[in-house]
Amino acid sequence: MFTLPLLKEGDTVGIIACSDGIEYGQRAKIEELISVFNAWDLEVDVATTIYRRNSFFSGPPRERADELNRLFADDNIKAIFDVSGGDSANHMLPYIDFEMIKANPKPFFGLSDLSVILNSLYTKSNMNTYHYYIMNLVREYKAEQRKNFYNSIFEGKSDLFDFSYYWIQGEKLEGQVLGGNLRCSLKLVGTEYFPDFRDKVILLESLSGRANRLTSLMTQWSHIGCFDKCAGIILGTFTELEEHYEFPIVKEYILELTKDRKVPIAKTDEIGHNPDSKAIVIGGEVALA
Repeated sequence: MFTLPLLKEGDTVGIIACSDGIEYGQRAKIEELISVFNAWDLEVDVATTIYRRNSFFSGPPRERADELNRLFADDNIKAIFDVSGGDSANHMLPYIDFEMIKANPKPFFGLSDLSVILNSLYTKSNMNTYHYYIMNLVREYKAEQRKNFYNSIFEGKSDLFDFSYYWIQGEKLEGQVLGGNLRCSLKLVGTEYFPDFRDKVILLESLSGRANRLTSLMTQWSHIGCFDKCAGIILGTFTELEEHYEFPIVKEYILELTKDRKVPIAKTDEIGHNPDSKAIVIGGEVALA
C-alpha cells in the first residue's frame, strides 16, 4: 500500500501513546525524539495522550482513540509513530474509526502491545502498518538506527527492512506478514479485529517470558488453528528467554507443534524489542529463501 520513501523534509508527523502512558521521567527521551525529527525538518504533532495522568493511563480509552482518529483524519500528517507499550492498547478498539482510517490511510509505526493496533488496522481498515519502535532512534544503537531510518524512510532504501535470518525448518517462505508480539496479538482472538492467518506468515516475538510462558502462548496459537493454516512462521527475538539461553527449548517445542505440516520456520535476531531491531511491514509481502 505504501511505497518508500514515506516522508520528505517539511512533512508533519504525529506521535502518540495508544497503550500505557509514558512516565514523566521519560520526558527527556520524548523530547530527544522530537529533536531528531526536527533536525530532519519534520514538524511534530504531539497527541494530548502521551504522558500518564492516572495510574498507567494517558487518558480514558475514548480520548486516546479520539487522538488517534484525529491524527489519521488530518491530511497534513504524513505518518504516525507510537512511543508506548504495555497492556492497554486494546481499550481503544471500540472507539477507533476504522472506516475513516480506511479512507485516510497513512503509515503507522508501533511495537509490542501495539501489535493489537497494527493487526486491527490491517483487519478493519485493510491497511499495512510497521512493526517498529520509533524510540530506537534514541536508544543504545541510535546512530545506526537513525542512519537506517533516514536511508529508508526519506531516501527509499531498504536498510531498515533488510534482516538476516536462518532456517529452523524448511528452506523457503513467502506471504503476507501478520502478528507481532506473541502475547499481545492473542488479545484479538475471538474478536472482529483478529486477522485471518490462512496462507499468511506469522511473526512472533516477545520482550518478557521464560520457556514455560512462551511455550504456553505458542500452544495457544496452535490451539486456535493458526499453525495449521499459515504459510510460515518468522520467529523474532525473545529478549528475556534468550538472556537465559532458553531458546533451544522453545525451538524444539515449536517443531513439535508443527511436526505434521512441517511449516517453514525462519529465525531472525533483528526483529523485536532489542534496541538494534529492524522493521517489518504488517500486511506486507515477504519472501525468504
